[in-house]
Amino acid sequence: MLKFTLRRTAQMAIVVFGVVTLVFFILRIASGDPANLMNPPGQQEELVQLTREKIGTDRPIPMQYVEYLTGLTRGDLGKSFHGGQPVLDEVLKALPNTAMLAAVTILFSSTVALILGIGAALRPNGVFDRGVLVYVSLALATPSFWLAIVLILFFSVRLGWLPAIDLEGPKSFVLPVITLSVALTPVLIRTIRQSLLETLGDQHVRAARARGIPEQRVILVHGLKMAALPLVTLIGLQLGLILAGSYVVEVIFNWPGIGKLTLDAVAGRNFPMIQGGVLVAAVAFVIVNFFVDLTYAALDPRIRLAQND
Repeated sequence: MLKFTLRRTAQMAIVVFGVVTLVFFILRIASGDPANLMNPPGQQEELVQLTREKIGTDRPIPMQYVEYLTGLTRGDLGKSFHGGQPVLDEVLKALPNTAMLAAVTILFSSTVALILGIGAALRPNGVFDRGVLVYVSLALATPSFWLAIVLILFFSVRLGWLPAIDLEGPKSFVLPVITLSVALTPVLIRTIRQSLLETLGDQHVRAARARGIPEQRVILVHGLKMAALPLVTLIGLQLGLILAGSYVVEVIFNWPGIGKLTLDAVAGRNFPMIQGGVLVAAVAFVIVNFFVDLTYAALDPRIRLAQND
């Protein structure tokens, strides 16, 4: 197990380093000049050059890269081009909001997916199963940005039941969580349904039924234990995706999280803030997947042994 953990840790570090490096160079090669955006149109070139010197973009890109990596080793993500505030402080301020949204979304979507997936698997090709599959098809075809706008127009503008933007309390979670859950639940439902159908046909499940074990115990203990393996992976991946990529939903609902912080920084060519947001998203994604790998290996020792061979 130690060798397995060390190997996954090394892979995690390589992925984060690769993402950080790629984003750093893409921003400076493909993006516009931040100094021009920070000055009014038609500003004298001398003043624009002073701005470049102030924010550090006048130096060669390799020198900027070395300076950035040196700062990372000290836990310094740099300072924002707009306002000069430390990037780390801004990122740490936004991270809990995204983490709370991700946690509530995963809890809600997993619960809904388990109920619908198990119900569909117990009566395959029945009315409930067909209804669940219709929902899955519709949810897969529904764009998140469109659903978010429709929910705001109906529940916030027309009915006035729920807040449309910002984080004002527990009610503020309802619309963003529903929007994200509609995007997440279809894959979870299909995975649970298919895994449980295959597991309920296995020999050990038929043997448990033959021994007179109650059907509820057969499903919950013998069936779900094996069907949970792919579910653990999917939940981990989707949690990482929410932490790393709920950008559209955060912008539409003006949610003060990592996604909105990063997109606002992209609009202003705020390189340090973009790099900070991407770094946190990458770290969150690989850490979640790291723990998913450990959980998967603990549930199925064959995976751990295969990796060690």
